[in-house]
Amino acid sequence: MGKGFRVSIILITAFFISVFAIIEANILYTAANEKPRPSDVIIVLGAHLWGDQPSPLLRYRLDQAVALYRQGYGKYIIVSGAQGDDELATEAYAMAAYLMRHNISKDIIYLEENSYSTYENMKYSKEIMDREGFQSAVIVTNTFHVYRALEIGKHFSIPVSGSPAKMHPSMLTKLKYYVREFFAVIKFLIIKK
Repeated sequence: MGKGFRVSIILITAFFISVFAIIEANILYTAANEKPRPSDVIIVLGAHLWGDQPSPLLRYRLDQAVALYRQGYGKYIIVSGAQGDDELATEAYAMAAYLMRHNISKDIIYLEENSYSTYENMKYSKEIMDREGFQSAVIVTNTFHVYRALEIGKHFSIPVSGSPAKMHPSMLTKLKYYVREFFAVIKFLIIKK
């Protein structure tokens, strides 16, 4: 193994570590500092269901949306998510049912049931916003996910703010989500999807 090869490996490794550090810093900074702004609509991004019920991660998002709605951050709520292979309902349907059980009127809830990714969440939610005349949105998702969700919202020219919902208390679980999110951000930055 020649000296030039070793130098190349060191430079590539240093580059990867630098990119990882910069992106993770943005993810962590946004998770800690992003604050919602009063908007036309609150968008809750889908997450895995347990059967036809929201998983704990999704319940944190929904509880955050309920609090935001009651505090006047938005007059309407879009719940966004399709039905996964192991789910018994669309994520949007399960989220709407959860919100209604928490005394949110069905009249202010819009279901977006076609999205299978964060990119599609924002794309199809923007279509609802355009149809209904909504201009601005608060995006509700868990802490690790807010940075990418906001970047995708900006990609669709939506004036957005974020409201980070809490996460599972396990440090190992948090670490897994934050590391996985790095690769999701890289994918979005490269292919814009």
